[in-house]
Amino acid sequence: MKKNYALVLLSVAALTANAQQINGDFDSEWEKCVPWDSKGNTVEKGVQPQGWHMANVVMAGEVGEKVTRSAEGEPANYAVKIKNIYNSLAKQNIPGYFTLGTPWATAETKGTAVQNSDGGVFGGKQFSFHPDAISFDYQRDNAKGADEQATVVAYLWNGTWTQKDVPGNTAVGLTSWGKATCVDMVNRDRNVLGINETLTGGEVTKTDGATLVASLEHPITESTNGEWKTDTIPFIYIKGCEEAGVENINVIFSATNYFGAPGDIKPGNSLTVDNVKLVYYHALSSLKPTDNYGFDVDLDFHPETYNYTVNSTFDEDWTTVGYTKKGVGATVDAAYDSTTGQYVITVKGEDYDEETNPEAKSVYTIQYQKAAPTLTSLSVAGHEFITVGNTSTAFTATGKCYVDEVSYVASSENATVEKTYDEAEKKLTVTVSETGCSSTVYTITFEGKSKDAAYQIPNANFENWTDDESAKLAEGWNSFDTAAGLFASFASMSPMPQQIDGYSGNGVRLVSKDLWIAYANGNLTTGHINMGNTNPADASNYNFTDRTDVNGNMPFAGRPDAFEVYARFTPGTAKALTDAEKEEGKEEPALQGRVQLIIHKDAAYHDPELAEMAADKVASASVLIPATAEWTKFTGEFNYAADATPEVQYLLASATTNPVPGASKDDQLDLDELHLIYYSTLEDLQIDGKTIEGFDPAKTEYTVESELTDALDKITFEKKGVGARVEKDVDQTNNVCTITVYGNDYDVNAANKTVYTVKVKRVASINSISADDAANRKVYTLGGVRISGKPAAGVYIVDGKKMTVK
Repeated sequence: MKKNYALVLLSVAALTANAQQINGDFDSEWEKCVPWDSKGNTVEKGVQPQGWHMANVVMAGEVGEKVTRSAEGEPANYAVKIKNIYNSLAKQNIPGYFTLGTPWATAETKGTAVQNSDGGVFGGKQFSFHPDAISFDYQRDNAKGADEQATVVAYLWNGTWTQKDVPGNTAVGLTSWGKATCVDMVNRDRNVLGINETLTGGEVTKTDGATLVASLEHPITESTNGEWKTDTIPFIYIKGCEEAGVENINVIFSATNYFGAPGDIKPGNSLTVDNVKLVYYHALSSLKPTDNYGFDVDLDFHPETYNYTVNSTFDEDWTTVGYTKKGVGATVDAAYDSTTGQYVITVKGEDYDEETNPEAKSVYTIQYQKAAPTLTSLSVAGHEFITVGNTSTAFTATGKCYVDEVSYVASSENATVEKTYDEAEKKLTVTVSETGCSSTVYTITFEGKSKDAAYQIPNANFENWTDDESAKLAEGWNSFDTAAGLFASFASMSPMPQQIDGYSGNGVRLVSKDLWIAYANGNLTTGHINMGNTNPADASNYNFTDRTDVNGNMPFAGRPDAFEVYARFTPGTAKALTDAEKEEGKEEPALQGRVQLIIHKDAAYHDPELAEMAADKVASASVLIPATAEWTKFTGEFNYAADATPEVQYLLASATTNPVPGASKDDQLDLDELHLIYYSTLEDLQIDGKTIEGFDPAKTEYTVESELTDALDKITFEKKGVGARVEKDVDQTNNVCTITVYGNDYDVNAANKTVYTVKVKRVASINSISADDAANRKVYTLGGVRISGKPAAGVYIVDGKKMTVK
């Protein structure tokens, strides 16, 4: 057999970096053999390949030799030949073997008589891997005894076995028996392998945990008739030791039955060995996938077939792929690639190295049908149409479509999503596509309905309820039963509003509830509730103005100044703080209800509010409702943004048993008579820049005196209502100014106006009165005292008329 010289050099270099192998090509330089004995022999006897030891015996002869396999002119290619020999001096047959360990032999002689002969191997090579088999080339010549077998022995172990008092040399006696020298022998083959028959020596001990991990013993029985053969023998791992650590390895090639009786040795029989390699499997021994329903699929598996097809999609929840690796030390990486629809299993032998041994791996591919990509989320203007357990692809919505506010998440990162809107049909189409599979098409048809903008919240006195057993608020309000969001299908578990006797007529009661997984607040809104997470405090749980649903939004026309509501609140039990929250110094939330009204622009506004939506806010007002047993009126004033004058606006009203989500259970919030207030009064009334004496917003009629000829024109005012409108009318004939203040809702509430009248009485004025004039006129102070000289500036009665002296 020829060996490529370049490959030889490569293999030698690789061995220096590949600790998973042993030096088994025997082509590097051989070294002198110095047989071991218990007396410290130093005499050389023949040669041996590096890393191996011949069982040559100084006094008996050489059982191993270096032989050439290469033809003349080819690179050197050596093999090891071992043969059984006859020792004529001791009249004994000597077995031929070589090993990674240390061979030894012992005998005691008296003249030509021999007793207590024994031998074998101890020790081995440090090693930490888990080979699956050993392979080698061999020639077998059993011409001297066809019934004799040659043997291959190999074993892996950890820990140490020690046997005391093992004789380890040939002791020669002429007239009396020689006495062999005994030693403590470490890791003797029979000790490690547990073969204790005819075991010479003393007590055997082992370190804690010492374990035989795997072994093999293989007979070679027939002659090869001068031909080279190759064999691969598997290691047999002790049950339960497949994952055990390995510290040592030993390999023995013997020309005879290594553990047989001495009498079975046939001198002259030989075994020649080359290309000894440890084999590491990188294959599967079984492969059992299921389909997308979890049913088994028969692949007609073979370890050397690497590509398979399953006529099913791969479902992350139901599909499984079972397999068994063939290599004890092999590693397996397995994963499904949604991009290709392939389940890929990569098996790497323990001897795999990306640079020196990249071939030591196998890749098995199961091609599943690629599932059509889907959407895991589809939202329009904040309304989530895809929910848990809902596989629908066609939806309807009563409101409007906001094409610029469509968002989605595809099931595959490689999918492409296209959206189109047909204005005539009011249909939004969203198509999800991916190469290699069919597309999924979603449609949402919008009816385009809308409500007229209002100044008051419909049914804000909570009088109208349905007649059925559910007794739901009939209009204007929503709760969990109309919730949107990913977890909307679980809304039935949440606490619903209840009809009660209110402050006047019917009222509504909200309660909080322990749902085991969390506390759920009572919740009522003019928008819709989005249920995005089972954790109440998660940001995906909120109330919002749902413009896609005519019943989930409230178009709003007004600019109210305040609102009032009658309420009462019975607190329940606060959720206990966690240890971590206590360490952070967090305090238990207050138990209180809340009503909050938010006016906003044309957007899917949230409550709780988001900082990123601040620009869409117009105004807001809220009241907190502490524990109170009686119906109590609460008033909240609106705060407006400076530039909040949108053409289109909505009102989002929300009531809850606690402004902190999931903070408490068994709270009870009762509400009635929620009313928006539009001021129609003046904040101030002035003449010539000064507030009219006695002004009060509730006082509507005033009479003032003024010497100004344009006094009516100098009447000014400041309105109280942010959206109020004021008209001023001047009647010069009757010296009357009329100021009418219209509340912002006057168009629908004609009674909401206030009329102020200011009647001006003019008084004359003179610049001065001389002393002579004063003497000729009757000048009195307002207090009735006559002035005889020149009067100072002021107001006087001059000749019976009130005049002003300047």
